[in-house]
Amino acid sequence: NSTGLTSVIIGDSVKSIGRNAFTNCTGLTSVVIGTSVTYIGDYAFYRCSSLTSITIPNSVTRISYGTFESCTNLTNITIPNSITYIGAHAFESCRNLTNITIPNSVTSIGEWAFNGCSSLTSVEIPNSVVSIGNRVFSNCSSLTSITIPNRVISIGDYAFYYCISLISITIPNSVTEIGKSAFESCTNLTSITIPNSVISIGSYAFEYCSSLDTVICKGDVPPTLEESVFDYGANTVLIVPCGKKTAYESSEGWNDFGEIVEDCGNTGIEDVVNVNSIEVYPNPAKEKITIKAENEVSIFNNNGQLVKLVKNIRGTKEINISDLQSGIYYIKTGNATKKLIVE
Repeated sequence: NSTGLTSVIIGDSVKSIGRNAFTNCTGLTSVVIGTSVTYIGDYAFYRCSSLTSITIPNSVTRISYGTFESCTNLTNITIPNSITYIGAHAFESCRNLTNITIPNSVTSIGEWAFNGCSSLTSVEIPNSVVSIGNRVFSNCSSLTSITIPNRVISIGDYAFYYCISLISITIPNSVTEIGKSAFESCTNLTSITIPNSVISIGSYAFEYCSSLDTVICKGDVPPTLEESVFDYGANTVLIVPCGKKTAYESSEGWNDFGEIVEDCGNTGIEDVVNVNSIEVYPNPAKEKITIKAENEVSIFNNNGQLVKLVKNIRGTKEINISDLQSGIYYIKTGNATKKLIVE
């Protein structure tokens, strides 16, 4: 609790940093941790609000509960390959933390670990992690992209709640459960693909995702939905496997979608033509395109899979395509098809 302490050098004779060791040292700006330290206790640097950076030596194996919570000026941190566990609340409310690299040695990330890191823009979760706990990235309002590895089997409650800058996310085939309010209030999320491995989705998982226009569900058997999973906006389209529309129309929650479309790979890409009934610009494009047409348009990838369906064009409409990976796509309306290159 020493507000006058500005710097600390922890020598090689020290083996551990105890619980609350530097809690509320609000003037602390610099810390050097000796290579003999193997353990850093809970809340060790809690509310060290002037601390801007710190290097954890390879001798440390875990980041404990709340270790750096509310270090509001911490902008970067190096996590060594020796770390196997990031504790609950470890970096909560580090609102100036802009990026962090989680090494492949980490197997577990505790609940609320990065909650409220409002300057964090991107995170890559290593393949060693098998679950994303409750509220791990909630209120990360600047987070635009995140990579979830193929070993993750569950996405916890409120895991990405109020990540308002998140545009797209790929859920791997390993995930079987999406928790309650997992993506609630991700207001810029435009599309989501739910793999066939998912068997249940918690209540409010995609509630208040006001920009969501395309939901692609890969499962032949509709996953079980708890209450109010989606907003079911008038322009939100559900795309399901070929021949499975009836199954979704008779399934609780899924039958609330206004339009359900089967993906049968019917692209018509063998007949790419340029006609006046459809205009697309710019092309190539990166984040947005403008489409001029008089009908709904379907966007297919190069494998013939339907990735987006946009209704009620009737003139000119701007469409967000930042959720699409780079490659060749085909935009189809009626009998007209145009090639689109996404950079």
